[in-house]
Amino acid sequence: MMGHGHATMGAAGWIALTGTTAGLGLLHMEPAQIAAGALITAGAALLPDADHHSGTIAYSLPPLSGLITRAVGQASGGHRHGTHSLIGVIVCFGLAWLLTPVRADLPWGLAQDYQIGAWILSVLMIAFAAKALHLTRGWVTSWGFALIAASAAIYYAPEATWWLPLAVGAGAAIHLLGDVLTIEGVPLLWPLRPSPPVRETIFWEDNGHFALPVLGHAGSIREWVMVMGLNIYVVAVLVETFSPGTIGALFSSV
Repeated sequence: MMGHGHATMGAAGWIALTGTTAGLGLLHMEPAQIAAGALITAGAALLPDADHHSGTIAYSLPPLSGLITRAVGQASGGHRHGTHSLIGVIVCFGLAWLLTPVRADLPWGLAQDYQIGAWILSVLMIAFAAKALHLTRGWVTSWGFALIAASAAIYYAPEATWWLPLAVGAGAAIHLLGDVLTIEGVPLLWPLRPSPPVRETIFWEDNGHFALPVLGHAGSIREWVMVMGLNIYVVAVLVETFSPGTIGALFSSV
């Protein structure tokens, strides 16, 4: 799946889990938190592709980001290996869980005991999401948008950052789900590569990858159709979340 598809699927997944309108409502969250979480999860849904030197993240802060993605790729065994496994999801969640509570006094007396960890995490995820979802035109505006959005979130809702690790973990897991729907699949049990007990097994391939390739290859027309449907879902649910009854009124007027 391409970067835009992963980000859209991440946002849709968070809304489906937390939204009370056309969602499961598993976590009680305010509308602003649902929207912010959707952006965070969309950005986190790109993290497994940190093993790819040509992915969205690789071009985020050149040349440093390119060096990081190459290092991650080598450490994880290449593209669609370690970062595309259950271990990779756990690592993403664990890093977010460790970073979120970090606090520090900002220089020049700007703030004391500031949630610098949550802020850094939010900036990174929102910048990735803004670029992948085409909310901004380039990386300069993506980082500017992320800086403003993350700073506002930490300032106006400093007590509401408990869900950040959950959003990051959910985004990484949703990335794997998206790639499972393509022909290439993912090695969920990496570093193990078990072969299926029975040959010609649907979903479990001989190379240890798991795939249910309903979308075909990454970037296919089927993927595009699914992503467009998810875009409509995200917009519709967010509109209803902030302004209940709007969608119903719109259909009634038509």
